[in-house]
Amino acid sequence: MFQHLLQGCLSVTTKKIRVENQKGVVSSTFETFLNGAINPGCRPFRVLFIKPWQASRYNVTGPPLGILYLISVLRKRFGDAVTIDFWDMQVYRQSVDSVDAVTRRLEQSRPDVVAVSALNQEAACSYRLAQLVKAHDPSIITAIGGPFALRQANVIMKESCFDWVFEGAADRTFTVALERYFSGLPLGQDLPGFSYRSGDTVHMGSGQDLITDLDAIPLPAWDLIDFERYRWRDRPRLITNPYETRYAFLFTSRGCPYLCNYCHDIFTKRFVYRSEDNVIAEMRMLYDDYGVREFHIIDDIFNLHKPRAKALMRRIATEFDDILIAFPNGLRADILDKELIDLMVKAGTYNVGIAIETVTPRLQEKIEKFLDVEKANWAITEFARQGCIVNGFFMLGFPGETVEELRSTIGFAHKSALTHAFFFSVVPQPQTPIYDLAMQEAPDMTEMLARHERGQMYTGGYSWYSHVYGFDLEREISLAGLRFYLKPSRLLRALQVYPMALLVPAGFNVFRRFGQALWEGAKNSLRGWRARGTGDKDIKLP
Repeated sequence: MFQHLLQGCLSVTTKKIRVENQKGVVSSTFETFLNGAINPGCRPFRVLFIKPWQASRYNVTGPPLGILYLISVLRKRFGDAVTIDFWDMQVYRQSVDSVDAVTRRLEQSRPDVVAVSALNQEAACSYRLAQLVKAHDPSIITAIGGPFALRQANVIMKESCFDWVFEGAADRTFTVALERYFSGLPLGQDLPGFSYRSGDTVHMGSGQDLITDLDAIPLPAWDLIDFERYRWRDRPRLITNPYETRYAFLFTSRGCPYLCNYCHDIFTKRFVYRSEDNVIAEMRMLYDDYGVREFHIIDDIFNLHKPRAKALMRRIATEFDDILIAFPNGLRADILDKELIDLMVKAGTYNVGIAIETVTPRLQEKIEKFLDVEKANWAITEFARQGCIVNGFFMLGFPGETVEELRSTIGFAHKSALTHAFFFSVVPQPQTPIYDLAMQEAPDMTEMLARHERGQMYTGGYSWYSHVYGFDLEREISLAGLRFYLKPSRLLRALQVYPMALLVPAGFNVFRRFGQALWEGAKNSLRGWRARGTGDKDIKLP
């Protein structure tokens, strides 16, 4: 019954979850589309996919799964008719400020289309990329998708020179748009989430595409990934891959029905998932062909359907006996149970991320997460008891949050069994309900900081809370991190979760990096104190 509830189209809404399709979401089956006849008039074309890089306080590195899925779909659909190039500026730390590097890549690829996938923090460099592409050759189609593009098509069309904008999953819509364009056909207005320019006219799309048969989507184009390069680039980070093994990201499901009002919902509220066989096939291919020994599951909510999650963990434990599994995100802590945690650890799970956000019941209701903090704390303690690295994520500075409330959240982190704690300042993103709450508090400042945030990271020095309420949130966050890591029991905990540090040089390197993280926290705290009172004068709007 539960599976049908999640996979079907029943209309179920409570305070916590929403299972029915949202307004404007269009369900589609991928197998029917992918195996359909191609327009005979479609001419050969070239696509350059770019993952941009914008330097920020904390850079997140990893194979861009969205792009890799799109490449596999294009290969399957068009065969030799499409020539694909892929450029991850992140992993090579190549900035759009290097105009010569961008020009050389365009000359080398000779693309008809340049497609960019961007996070919010990559908005500014994505805009710059589109400018450079158009300066090089105005006839090249520039397209953008990814989390930043969701519900931002109107803004992107006004502020940038992108020709196409895709909101939400674009596995089908991007492919159809390419086929129509290179067949000389009208792009139309029937593709959900697709907006585009046609001469001086801008055609605004609406809604999102929802693919319900995930097994029909070809596996990502892993042959384009330099696994050693990603492993090397990931070395400075402690949250994932501390043993520096070859790793890969995995989506085993899409969508989340919970109503957290700060979320973009890029895969909609509908929860759909891949079969066990399909997931295992990808893991086996990565293990055998590419030497991957660590898998990072990055679902929106892996454990929503507990019977399915448990079955998959049992299957993984049966199929592999020498792999590591990490959950950087995607675990709803208050619906975990001991059986699932036991199975996760048995399958190789050693690193998990738990998002608490706030421990205040009033704010849990206000942000519509409704997390049972007591149950979540039990999950943290149980993972820690079983020897896992446990990372906690907290959001500080919600609209209307009091200083006492945010310090209560910090206090929870300090008392918990967490290995690492990450404190982020709240960034009200346009077209999310929390943005509307922020607009009620301070409309002018909210709009100004939303524009500015496109070039910053969530841990940057320009928090909404500080500017609106005059409280030095950045200093509070720096001090919270320093106190967290200086706690003696936390250091002893590091010895427990990194036992190799006392036995072999490789393990010593892991523990050394823990110390580096502690030192960085201290330096960031000092920066926070020195920056205290700088105020609005430091803001430089784009």
